[in-house]
Amino acid sequence: MHNMHTGIETERRRLDILGVQAFVAVAELASFSRAAEHLHLSQTALSRRISKLEDAVGGLLITRTTRNLSLTPAGAAFLPRARRIVRDLSAALHELRDSALNGYGNVVFGCLPTVTAHLMSDIIAEYGKQFPRNRLRILDRSATEIRQAVLEGDAEFGISVLSSDHSDLMRTPLYRDPVVVACHAKHPFAGRRRLQWRELEGQQLIGVGALSGLRLQTESVMREAKLNLSPAYEVQHLATAVGLVARGAGIAILPQGAFDTANGRDLRLIPLASPAVSRQIELFKRHDHVLSPAAAPLYDLVQLRLLEVTATPG
Repeated sequence: MHNMHTGIETERRRLDILGVQAFVAVAELASFSRAAEHLHLSQTALSRRISKLEDAVGGLLITRTTRNLSLTPAGAAFLPRARRIVRDLSAALHELRDSALNGYGNVVFGCLPTVTAHLMSDIIAEYGKQFPRNRLRILDRSATEIRQAVLEGDAEFGISVLSSDHSDLMRTPLYRDPVVVACHAKHPFAGRRRLQWRELEGQQLIGVGALSGLRLQTESVMREAKLNLSPAYEVQHLATAVGLVARGAGIAILPQGAFDTANGRDLRLIPLASPAVSRQIELFKRHDHVLSPAAAPLYDLVQLRLLEVTATPG
């Protein structure tokens, strides 16, 4: 009897995608009649779907009178996730239709600009040879924006830096990108093999993005070591900082991945010690997201190739 009861309870709580779709339509159109018309249903059929969904979740999602319609607190809390469910299903069906009719699919993923510029070109070329008809869209944004795009379903996966508190993401550490001091080839530091953090005091420092992960990381080191390293200039993008350093405007604390051999002629990169600092580059996606047929092989390829990366991108 217990097993039968458990089975009935499981069935009762199984969410009906048609009910979720109906709920989203009613919530967004604020009208049962307009939602029914939009879904090509009778109002009776629409009400039945909503009732079935409410039975599955164990509570009312919508309150309705003859004149007014509003979401309950539970309905308002559920709406963002319901929208995501409908959007993900729609995207998956679109992907399958594209694949079946045209033999290609679309992949959207987020990637830090430094990783995109120096490490992804070979991976993208390799993927393109295997899947020449697939189309890639790269969101080359900040770490915060990439994380948000993945969480909101705007990107299938991300390649970026994460903080420690993201239990809703499935994470794969790829490699560590050491933080170094960048200076002009004629700077007094240029011949040094290693620098201590305290030696940077009094230098013309170029800071990057007050809210960037790198800036927060370096400021944490400064606080612990009781250092006063106030930037003389502040920029928002790593590439801008690299350009200023190359012109001799100052020195910068930057990830080594921001540099390649092309911009190394007038620059010197010196490791920092006591402590040595690096940023962890990770591959991640939402736990509840199933990668599309076009995205899955790219995800696997990124994991395979970037796990082979050493501390010095090249």
